[in-house]
Amino acid sequence: MSPVQAHPYRFTREDRLRQKAAIRRTLTQGRKKVFPELVIYVLRNERTHPRLGLAVGRKVGNAVVRNRIKRRLREAFRQQPVRATGRDVLVVARAGARQLSMQAMRVYFGQLLEKA
Repeated sequence: MSPVQAHPYRFTREDRLRQKAAIRRTLTQGRKKVFPELVIYVLRNERTHPRLGLAVGRKVGNAVVRNRIKRRLREAFRQQPVRATGRDVLVVARAGARQLSMQAMRVYFGQLLEKA
C-alpha cells in the first residue's frame, strides 16, 4: 500500500504554503478575517487543493507552545470538509491562540472556507 493510500489525510509538502511570493500575495490580495486569537487570510489559487501557511511568533510562547499551536492548526485545517477547492490560507496566531480549543479552530476555518 502506498503512503498516499495508507494515510489519505496526510498534510504533505504540497499542502503547505511555502513560497515567499505566494505568502505575500495571500497577505496583500487575500480576504482577511480577524478573530481575537487568529488572523486568517484566504485567497483562491489555481490548484486543485488548498494550501496552508502558518505564522506563529515568539510573542505567542516558547517553542513547545508554538509547535503545539501549529500542530493543532494543521489538524483543524485538515479536518475541514470543504478542502476540495484550491485556496491559499495563511494563519497568523496571536497570543490568545494558546487557550484556543480545537473546536474553535475548526469553527474559524469552517466560517472562512465556506465563504471563500
